[in-house]
Amino acid sequence: MAIEIPNRYLLTVNEANFVSIKLSKSNYSLWKAQIVCLLESQELLGFVDGTITSTLETDGLDYLQWKKSDRFVKGLILGSLTEQVLRDVLDKATARDVWLELDHICNPKFEEDSDEEDYNRYLPLYRASLDGTWEKAEAFFNRENNASRAPLNSFLQTALHVAVGAKNDNAKHFVEKLVASMEDDPLDMTDCLGSTPLHYAARFGNLHAAKLLVARNKDLPNIGCDGLYPIHDAAEYGYNSMDVYTYLLGVTTVLDSYTGSSGIRLLRRLIHSDMYDFATELVTKHPDLAKNDTDERSSALKELAMKEFAFRSGSRLNCWQRSGSGLNCWQRLFFLCQLEEVTHKRIPNDIENVTNERQMLKPKSCWLSPICERIYFITAIKKLGALLFDVLIKIAPPLKHNKKHYNALKLAECLCEKIESLSHEEVVSIVSRPLLEAARYGSYELVEIIVRKFPSLVHFTDRSGKNIFHIAIEHRCENVFNLVYQMSQHRHQLMISIDSSRNTMLHLAGKLAPLNKLNLVSGPALHMQRELQWFKAVKKLVPPSYWEFGNNEDKIPAEVFTKEHAELKINGEEWMKATANSCTIAAALVATIAFAAAITVPGGNDNESGLPIFSRNSAFSIFAVSNAASLFASSTSMLVFLSVLTSRYAEEDFLYALPRSLILGLFTLFLSITLMTLSFSATVYLVSGQRKSYVLVPVATLACLPIISFVLMQFPLLAALISSTYGRGIFGKKSNRPFY
Repeated sequence: MAIEIPNRYLLTVNEANFVSIKLSKSNYSLWKAQIVCLLESQELLGFVDGTITSTLETDGLDYLQWKKSDRFVKGLILGSLTEQVLRDVLDKATARDVWLELDHICNPKFEEDSDEEDYNRYLPLYRASLDGTWEKAEAFFNRENNASRAPLNSFLQTALHVAVGAKNDNAKHFVEKLVASMEDDPLDMTDCLGSTPLHYAARFGNLHAAKLLVARNKDLPNIGCDGLYPIHDAAEYGYNSMDVYTYLLGVTTVLDSYTGSSGIRLLRRLIHSDMYDFATELVTKHPDLAKNDTDERSSALKELAMKEFAFRSGSRLNCWQRSGSGLNCWQRLFFLCQLEEVTHKRIPNDIENVTNERQMLKPKSCWLSPICERIYFITAIKKLGALLFDVLIKIAPPLKHNKKHYNALKLAECLCEKIESLSHEEVVSIVSRPLLEAARYGSYELVEIIVRKFPSLVHFTDRSGKNIFHIAIEHRCENVFNLVYQMSQHRHQLMISIDSSRNTMLHLAGKLAPLNKLNLVSGPALHMQRELQWFKAVKKLVPPSYWEFGNNEDKIPAEVFTKEHAELKINGEEWMKATANSCTIAAALVATIAFAAAITVPGGNDNESGLPIFSRNSAFSIFAVSNAASLFASSTSMLVFLSVLTSRYAEEDFLYALPRSLILGLFTLFLSITLMTLSFSATVYLVSGQRKSYVLVPVATLACLPIISFVLMQFPLLAALISSTYGRGIFGKKSNRPFY
């Protein structure tokens, strides 16, 4: 049988894209999963699993072809090994021989019976490590020699691994005793993934344990596995506690953890954990991290673009948090000199930024620069600023959100500045994808920064021919779309651009919005209204000649809108009718009660004059007026809701006519319920309140219940309708800062 590998394998396969780790004796399962995917994708797995073997003559042409294929597979495997493992398999002849030897020397084989017996033997120590009971652990150590380094489970975790990650009151004391008992031990034992106890301390935010471990072995922070050091775990879990990361930043001296692929992974983890100030510091000291991070799938700038909550535009803040007018003075005061909450230690061995400590601590040029000349004074100012900022965060929580957004913007600026020195092609390869992702997630701040640094990218399109405004319209990101209003006349060129399917921006506005954007407003009717508002807003900016422009399916924008929103229109109609039906019943009940109360007035009528007995009482006047007004308001509400039920429900009606009717109906219904409650309270006062004043307090309290219930359940809908119909809207120029 002739075995041949097409030339495309030899030319196009990039092993690093499939196998991102080098095989060591602690990561066999991860490495095997990746290498098997590579071999299966190229139909080469048979060379290692035994299904393709050599049964040919050694001097034949078919054998030479098999040998060529086998050497290719063997080379793929050898290229993914660490130097230590590579030495053990250099003498193997075929790819299958190498594969079997690797399985023998690197596979932990956790499921052997002997291992199960060993793990069961250490169960008392395992439980003691979890519970933090040192007495039981000490007794076990006295019986078993070398138990402190013995694996307790199939993950090869030792007692120190388990104790560092335990969360109980005794864990701190347990770790102290355990470390003290291991006097001459370097504490560098690893689990099945190559993680030391310091990795666990960083992962679980255990600062006390981290200090104990580093005090025993100063090289622990510099021990990594597959390019991941303890500081990487501290960065990944830094959203829980930044103290461990800050500490490890000062004791991790190996330069590899901050540069190359390890540095890039550290940068991405910092971004994932919202530690933007640390990420900015890392990029500032190692600019190559921004320049070499060219992975389109998960670059640092793309990770930042996909974190919509990192920026103010994507944060769901309440009114108090959004009102930054009273806080801007404090922000300017504490951000003026770039003061940080903590004083970061300079990364040791920073050969890329050879500056002395005086230059490192010197603040940026500002009005305090002439004063802040001495290092100790600058340090004191930083600590004072951090202390005051902590106090202000507790007094004014919005400062915390604003500081996070400020740090994210600062990081974006820093990344773009480091990339500026690259060629245009390199800039496009690094920045173009994050720009489109920022438009997709609505991070207009990042879009502004990128376009301001690289103006030509405003015309960049993805594979389907969509630019940032196509994407913003398609994903209903009004913050990005509103940048159009800040543009010069160049916007006309962008507004007439079409994608690869000949869709104009108006076609994209006619498509149904993503579900997560529709759910930002309540009810299908408001969904339909918001979609119409988008279509109208885009239509105003697109030349009239494009209103009837056909796409590849020969559909004009209006036809696309009608087709895409047919189901939403039906749902909106059903929702409006259901709401109108419910409110009509409530209005009818109020009208019935008000009419009955008008006939049977409280206290009855005078037999001689026929007038109400309490007609001269001011409370009776309140009763009469409020009862009549309640009757008229409820009747109006019924008529309005009946008009909603009999409406034609055309597309245009959802923009103003139907919401306006619903607003009027809900308002008059709320008014009628309030007046009915007031009328009832006046009646109770007339009958009982004048002689029994203690009745007034509970009656007045209970009278508020229906009003409060209506406000809690229906007023949000009324407020949303008023805001969406008569508010200032989501479109328009939001800033005077020019965009392009």
